[in-house]
Amino acid sequence: MYSPVLSVPAPAAAARVAEADPRYARTWLSIVSQGDGTEAARELYQALYTLNRVAVRAPARMELMALYDRALATIAQRLPPQDAGPPLAAHKRRFAEFARRLHVEMAYGYKCCLRDLSRARLSLGRKTRSAACIGRTLHHLTEVLLRSYAAYLPYPAGVWREIHELYRLAEKLDAADAPQQIPEEGAPRPATIREGYLQALLLGLADPYQLPQQSVPQLRALLSRESGRARLLAPGARPAPRESRAWFVIDPTADAPPFPFARGFRELPAGARFLDTSALLELLQERAASLQRGEPMGPEAPGFDCPGDAGLDLIRRLIRAWGEAARRRYARQQRSGGLHVCIGLDALHFVAAGERTFHAFLEICREPLPAPAVDAGVDFVELDGAGDLRDAAALPEPRDAPVSRDRWRVRDASPQGMAIACHGGVQTSMRVGELIGVRYATDHARWQPAVVRWLKTPEPGSVEAGLELLAADMTAAAARFADGQRDVTCPVLRLPANDVVPRPATLLLPRGAVPVGAELELLEEDAAPRRVRLLRLIERTGSFEQMVYGESAKNSRRGR
Repeated sequence: MYSPVLSVPAPAAAARVAEADPRYARTWLSIVSQGDGTEAARELYQALYTLNRVAVRAPARMELMALYDRALATIAQRLPPQDAGPPLAAHKRRFAEFARRLHVEMAYGYKCCLRDLSRARLSLGRKTRSAACIGRTLHHLTEVLLRSYAAYLPYPAGVWREIHELYRLAEKLDAADAPQQIPEEGAPRPATIREGYLQALLLGLADPYQLPQQSVPQLRALLSRESGRARLLAPGARPAPRESRAWFVIDPTADAPPFPFARGFRELPAGARFLDTSALLELLQERAASLQRGEPMGPEAPGFDCPGDAGLDLIRRLIRAWGEAARRRYARQQRSGGLHVCIGLDALHFVAAGERTFHAFLEICREPLPAPAVDAGVDFVELDGAGDLRDAAALPEPRDAPVSRDRWRVRDASPQGMAIACHGGVQTSMRVGELIGVRYATDHARWQPAVVRWLKTPEPGSVEAGLELLAADMTAAAARFADGQRDVTCPVLRLPANDVVPRPATLLLPRGAVPVGAELELLEEDAAPRRVRLLRLIERTGSFEQMVYGESAKNSRRGR
């Protein structure tokens, strides 16, 4: 069984010779697999590229693909990891694209097998072998997605359309739940085509372009263990309106992952079906609650080794992605224009303080800290629960790092965010969750704080990013513990409340510097010191924390 939706390379004259006899190919692959990882991968790719473009007998091609699958699994364990964020250096980008191309060629090989099986005269064993080819093609196309997400590269056009078509073919063969014989040893893998399809769907819904660097291996491990908790509805079945919180629509003809099913949604694409993630969502919510209580991850936890705050942050992001994510309040409008960007909390503090280093800023606003006093009548603004309290840690000494400003272009914008791009000349690496400052080239005064929500590197030397604007303005400040016993200060940014979004007044602090519930004294230029207490953690990323704060009643008594 074959489909015209599935692409295969056109026949071409071979520039190299590849062994088409499985008996001799087995010996050659066993030798190549033991060599240097990168060089062995290149040898494997070149031979596979040739085989996919020349005529090979159908039984021999099936056997060859199984041999190449085992060899690739062995070689992949010795390939260097993708551990660099965008913008990728030229050689790292080439390697990331090459590693992805390996799986593209593997998928081509299995699709060629499907094509050959559809042309075969004898039908004996055709269903079983076709199901095996569908499962392996689906696996390698999912690997193409994983490699793209890990390096923040756009995935190739047509990948999602082929993934949907492969599952349609498996259902037509009544083989979606047939056990799969997978050649890899020790690698996480689906047991059935249905599980493999669910893994791909959940991967697309997670949108790893919005996840911090190095999250893809953890996400992959989680999906390999828990994807079966998601449920795929039969075509034509619809959830009840009150049950639409964790439902997503799959358009089998679209080159795109599923999208959220909105309440009141009436028109569906032809052949659309639904994905239910409620059971998976409940598991993650239970695990998040356990981590908040300080319970360690046990063997029954979701299948990834991501302890502490990093694991909790990833689980929270997946809950938003696989649940009812917040809808965009404002439509994006196409815009163009230059944009200045500075990256990191230290850089934002520098520009917010009038382009003064933190130590120079302290000289202007530092005042003697009064002795601690006991005041049982101090009241605080209770905006929410105080959250989890951690042991107070010493505030880190800030670095007087120079500000790096790259020239970017705005692609579209709304009151809450914008999409920006820089083609060439990106000097500073950027990560998802990074705190940055943006200022239009025509506005030489106002910088706005923002956080990077997604990243892509569409071509060498270019980066595209999606930003969420945190506030229209910011005030530079210094924070120190109010007990007077630790005269250690760190840079913070005070963001005003926003009644439109709405958002309370918050502080941006270095990650891990101060626990929720701590009482601090804020020092600002041309303002008297004031005491505040950190009430609630809104967000924690790899570079900063955003917390709601309340002011002490003692501040108001000082002004009387």
